[in-house]
Amino acid sequence: MSLQKYTALLKTVELGSISLAAEQMGYTQPAVSRMIADLEKEWNVELLRRSRAGLEASSICLQLLPTLRAIQADYEALDFTISEFHGAHTGLVRVGIFTSVADIWIPALLKSFRQQYPNIEFDLINMDSYAEIENAIRHGRIDCGFVRLPTVNDLQAHFLMRDELVAVLPPDHPLADATVFPVAELENMPFIRLREKSDFEVSNFLDGISYKPKLCCEVSSDHTALSMVECGLGITITHSLIADNSRYNVVCKRFDVCQYRDIAIATAKNVRLANTTQLFVDHVSSKINPLPLTVDLL
Repeated sequence: MSLQKYTALLKTVELGSISLAAEQMGYTQPAVSRMIADLEKEWNVELLRRSRAGLEASSICLQLLPTLRAIQADYEALDFTISEFHGAHTGLVRVGIFTSVADIWIPALLKSFRQQYPNIEFDLINMDSYAEIENAIRHGRIDCGFVRLPTVNDLQAHFLMRDELVAVLPPDHPLADATVFPVAELENMPFIRLREKSDFEVSNFLDGISYKPKLCCEVSSDHTALSMVECGLGITITHSLIADNSRYNVVCKRFDVCQYRDIAIATAKNVRLANTTQLFVDHVSSKINPLPLTVDLL
């Protein structure tokens, strides 16, 4: 069946490996190699090339990928419609996520989504940077993902929330009742800094002000930093989305210098989405857009 051959090619390009594609599809490696060879013979083109990095799509293959993905999406839409006739929605949605979205939004989103569509499965992939999520969407490795706006031009983004950087203080802090937290005060208090692997949002914020924090320690987790603040060991900076007052006995304050990120859920532009992906994107938009900031910024 041609669709299986198309899927074999798409999986091989996505994973950069025939053996990995075969493993995911439940075929042997020779079977997948043969399917791709059949396509090359049928179309009289070279689809894959070997390089030091592994298998890569040829220039002709890259031109064919959008059409092949559209055919695959159409088949999934047909399968989805047939499943509706039998009262069941089935399918798989691959979602790129980053830490704060994974911790705060995803559990509740999946719970409410599965109440409506219990047979749709998810592959949640935690990625280190917005750029990694964007590239994974562009190359078809995931169906949708959470990103920061503005995103790249070839993605379609749906705005969800404006997420501020905030100062996080112990509840008995002298500035706990202040209207805002002055950035100048960062020089006067023990500061617990998150060790950032990518995007460097807190670092960029600190680089843009003339006041330098009085660093007392660095940690690798937002939750570690918040726990230390709760114990009165210092203050920290994090996004309002992660500084959830229901988990930690802390006080969150806006700065007198505003810094924020706009969070969106993104899909590939000008590509027909599978019905399951569209259902999830619509569900996320309906659940997140009406919400205020996750925490009450006093």
